[in-house]
Amino acid sequence: MQNTDPLKPGYDFDAHLVAGLTPIIEGDELDYTIDRPNGMKGYIINITSKGEGTIFSGEHEFHVKAGDLLLFPPSAAHYYRRKEDNASWFHRWVYFRPRAFWNDWLNWQEERNGVYVTSGLSAQDIEHIESLFVDIEYTAKSDLPYRDDLAINLLEQLLIRCKSVQPDVVCKPLDPRIIQAINYMTQNLNQDFTLEEIAAHTCLSPSRLGHLFRDEMKMTITQWRDDQRISRAKQLLVTTHYSVNHIGRIVGYSDPLYFSRVFKRKAGVSPKLYREKIT
Repeated sequence: MQNTDPLKPGYDFDAHLVAGLTPIIEGDELDYTIDRPNGMKGYIINITSKGEGTIFSGEHEFHVKAGDLLLFPPSAAHYYRRKEDNASWFHRWVYFRPRAFWNDWLNWQEERNGVYVTSGLSAQDIEHIESLFVDIEYTAKSDLPYRDDLAINLLEQLLIRCKSVQPDVVCKPLDPRIIQAINYMTQNLNQDFTLEEIAAHTCLSPSRLGHLFRDEMKMTITQWRDDQRISRAKQLLVTTHYSVNHIGRIVGYSDPLYFSRVFKRKAGVSPKLYREKIT
């Protein structure tokens, strides 16, 4: 029989988002070593709430304490446990499959044996970050309308918050020309605009705009446009009785097959299944 408890060995993390709290107490049933030498299909982000944990062994071994953050990419080995001289290790975690445009948020400054580590945060930063872990778990396990979208939204906030506290991150405002491009696309989202048209609106060459947009937004113009269109399509699927094909046309996709393909890539399910699932 398949294990349905993510805190127990053998759980199949075959989902886009799973969150929880692992309360490890010396001698308890959860007091064992997690050993996944091949990593996982998705990422796991982790914050220590109480006590201390030990990550890896031998020359790669290091310890985490309350407020420390870990980010395990899919390729990273998992080997961790309660620190032997500590009575407990409580850690909150979120397992997730990332969206393409999250890539920049998933690269932190410090890496140890393939695992990203962040420590030494202020009490205020720790409080904000841990509250997001709690909200993600609550929302993902709730019966709230749009719970999946809400949980993903909270996860994006968490990832951005964790990225923003990296020592190598320097906050800077968006280039005004990128703001112009975004405003133009937002106002013409249902139109089949070209890169050349956007570039002309910003007084840049298409090539220069493409490079600048990617540098500033960490995604291509097409990815940004599709994200906005699919977000609008989700709203229409839930709030109207329009057909899927009609909604595709409203948000700018004249080809219904291409609309369904893009929607499934962004949302994980087809427009039809998304409507059935939400409503």
